[in-house]
Amino acid sequence: MRGQQQWWRSAVVVAALVALGSVAPAAAATGTTKTKTATVYPWTSAGKLKAGLKVAGTVEGTCWTSSMAVSSSNAYRCMSKSFIYDPCFAPETKTFTQLACMVTPWSKVTRFDLTSPIPKAAKHPNGKPWVWADQLSNGVRCITETGTGAVIDKVVLNYHCVPGKGWASIPDKKAEPWTVRYAKSLQSKTLETMKVTTAWY
Repeated sequence: MRGQQQWWRSAVVVAALVALGSVAPAAAATGTTKTKTATVYPWTSAGKLKAGLKVAGTVEGTCWTSSMAVSSSNAYRCMSKSFIYDPCFAPETKTFTQLACMVTPWSKVTRFDLTSPIPKAAKHPNGKPWVWADQLSNGVRCITETGTGAVIDKVVLNYHCVPGKGWASIPDKKAEPWTVRYAKSLQSKTLETMKVTTAWY
């Protein structure tokens, strides 16, 4: 995963619980609880914001590269004055002048008005998708860090968790439910293994 940064910590967008995408059913007769997954995309096929989304405000600026927070081919990294927004989702319509930026999968939306076209080279190459955010079995939610992550006990922790100062690793998907290595803070000396209840892409 690419380096991740801390822009969202200063964001003015207030977190709200918004359900997006389709969530995979929990599974089965085996009694094993699967990690639920959801794909976040705030636009309808007609280029309108999905019903239920709340808008925090509107800003303007430019987008110069693909998102570092999410793997969606419709997501970009944008800047308004001196503030970076990532991810900002573009509608799938052929032409558009506005994107929808989100701090987290469950946050309000900031409308982002483009002041110039997005470079064609900014689009994500086809690649393996990665988890944008996840919720752990202890109730903590962790978001991909687009700046420098943490390293504890020789394990790279690419996700910063809220509330609090926790950190988590990339989810291990080898078995259900998925798990992460988790530290309560940067002062932690050892890591816990936590189950992932929900993962957002």
